[in-house]
Amino acid sequence: MNLAAETVIIGGQTVKKKLVFALLGGFVFLGALLGTFGLTGMAAAVPLVGGFQVSFDEMTGTGFKLYGSLADSAMKQNNPVAVNEIENATITNLTIKKAIPFLGINAVITSNKPVTITGLQQKATMVQGDASFNELTMAEKYVGDRDLSDPKVLAGAAAEHFTQTANSITIKNGVLDTVYLFQKTVTLNGMKVSFEPINAPK
Repeated sequence: MNLAAETVIIGGQTVKKKLVFALLGGFVFLGALLGTFGLTGMAAAVPLVGGFQVSFDEMTGTGFKLYGSLADSAMKQNNPVAVNEIENATITNLTIKKAIPFLGINAVITSNKPVTITGLQQKATMVQGDASFNELTMAEKYVGDRDLSDPKVLAGAAAEHFTQTANSITIKNGVLDTVYLFQKTVTLNGMKVSFEPINAPK
């Protein structure tokens, strides 16, 4: 069967079948996420790679660490990122949004119940919100003796050059643009999956 020669109808327009493969590729993020969750909404060791947005009303966590690094996105290598690590986190009104530009839609995953996470790591290109910390420590380390022209060395130096730690953290009205998200375990009860136009009003 020559799939490339077949046509399908999407949005009232006839397009080549090969677009279906691109469509499926665009849903890899969504399928990977949903495939990790069982009927209980529990998953373990879940990495999500690719540009997407995470937002929430409030996140409380313990064992917080922040440092710099470099990470690849779908369209660009070696993006400067802020790496956030939290040992235990609870998030209220979580929304994870993945844009699928060639279809003009966002895949949206929400939870209207508290989400609990252990071993959270985020690599974010943008972080905003109202944050408060308990026992905050900031530290620098000398890295000027390294070959910072090598991206691998630069990423390691960025991670050690500046660190910020706290026993606990609270972020309200949080929004993160991320290229990588990992959690050892996550419980996502009250999960809902929907699709919306990319330019839909907030």
